[in-house]
Amino acid sequence: MSVDKTRANRWVSLALLTVLGVLGLVFLLQAAAMVFGPSKSACTKQVCLAKFLEGPPAFNDVGMSTYLRNNHFLPPTASGYQLSGINGRTANFDAILQYIKEYFNNKRGGVFVDVGAGDGEYRSVTLELEKTLGWTGLLVEPNEHLYKKILKKGRKAQLTKACISPYSYPTVLKLAYPVIKEGASEEEEVKTLSQTKLHRLWDQQIETGLVAFEAQCVPLENLIYAAGITKSFDLLVLDMSGTDLDILLNTRMDVLPAFEMILIHANGANVGNDIGGYFLECNMVIKKVFGNSAETASYVLVKFDARKDL
Repeated sequence: MSVDKTRANRWVSLALLTVLGVLGLVFLLQAAAMVFGPSKSACTKQVCLAKFLEGPPAFNDVGMSTYLRNNHFLPPTASGYQLSGINGRTANFDAILQYIKEYFNNKRGGVFVDVGAGDGEYRSVTLELEKTLGWTGLLVEPNEHLYKKILKKGRKAQLTKACISPYSYPTVLKLAYPVIKEGASEEEEVKTLSQTKLHRLWDQQIETGLVAFEAQCVPLENLIYAAGITKSFDLLVLDMSGTDLDILLNTRMDVLPAFEMILIHANGANVGNDIGGYFLECNMVIKKVFGNSAETASYVLVKFDARKDL
């Protein structure tokens, strides 16, 4: 009988030691987590998954807007303009600019959001509005080469190299631009770099003749809010870069501040029908089309006014 008691005591002691060992291990893991931070697997399974299940971020998410301003935004330049003089102006460009100025009655101090701002100078409508009428706003250009060129221009608007997410949530996407030919002029280089194409996450290979890079992409509504544009603004410029109409499909137009006009550059794609149908649901209509073909057209859309548009 005493042998059985001794054996039972040993099992109890072993069980207690095992429990104490497990508790000690848990304590050590928690201490390590506090010192070294959570592991990637912990983030993925606990924090990140929980955040994902909450759904897309609110357009006015304070944490996100603060992070974007601190890490992905630059303020307007205080110094003078440092322009190259390579502006690519054409009769078509001048007609677009004149139409916008007349529509707004040469309004001073307007606000724009320019998505696909290029080098900030070449055929930039917002630059001309900025220089001649004192407009300002937000320039969005994810291409690193073009972004560096904008930095030298002295633009009087906020700048971000985040791209616009084609989804309702932030993500890192693969972008690509055509290879620049050896010996290309500055104008040819800017035109080539501006032809940035959006490639889906599931695309495993980049087409021949394209250079791939990754960019942080954020929903348009989150970028606009982070820029401090929370009241109505005047002009939204979208350079579609051929195939990027998808960026509009998941943009929550209903939470964007009210705006008066959209200028869309087709830049290689026939998007006229898609644009007309999509924006009609947003109570905006195509008011004017500039260009000689659908692939090179620029579309001006304004708020629908039954007194003028019926």
